[in-house]
Amino acid sequence: MASVGAKAGIDLSVRNFTQEELRAKWPKLIPGTYTHASQATPRYNCFAFAVGDDRHWWEPEMHGGRFRWAEGVGDGIDSWAQVFVLNGYEPTNNLDHEDGYEKVAIYVELETLRPSHVAISDGVTWKSKLGKLQDIEHATLNQLEGDYEWEYGIVERVLRRRINQ
Repeated sequence: MASVGAKAGIDLSVRNFTQEELRAKWPKLIPGTYTHASQATPRYNCFAFAVGDDRHWWEPEMHGGRFRWAEGVGDGIDSWAQVFVLNGYEPTNNLDHEDGYEKVAIYVELETLRPSHVAISDGVTWKSKLGKLQDIEHATLNQLEGDYEWEYGIVERVLRRRINQ
């Protein structure tokens, strides 16, 4: 099984990638359409980032030490979505930002349809933790979609939760 947020067989060095390096791996990340949000770290991944945990790496069926996963929840798109439903999210077909809602978007690989990445929205912008690399804020979900280099496939599921006001 590939690690969450990284394709199998890819060594993600723990450092911030330059704009040129990011564009080489995700060609739709055009300078000016995303911003650097935090430093690279191997401590947490995209799933952990989406659930607000910057101290653990969330991986299906991994428990203990620096690894976390929801107890009794398996792997696969329905299981990943279930973790968010357990945290107050509901499915939606709207991929756009919505005032008063935070969202999560779950990507799946094109070949296997297995979950590969999670992006979050605060109702204004999308944010992603790029494996062990830095976090970015990006304008659209499709900027990370595709099957070239490190692209994450396609967005398969979007869930939303009302922002506490």
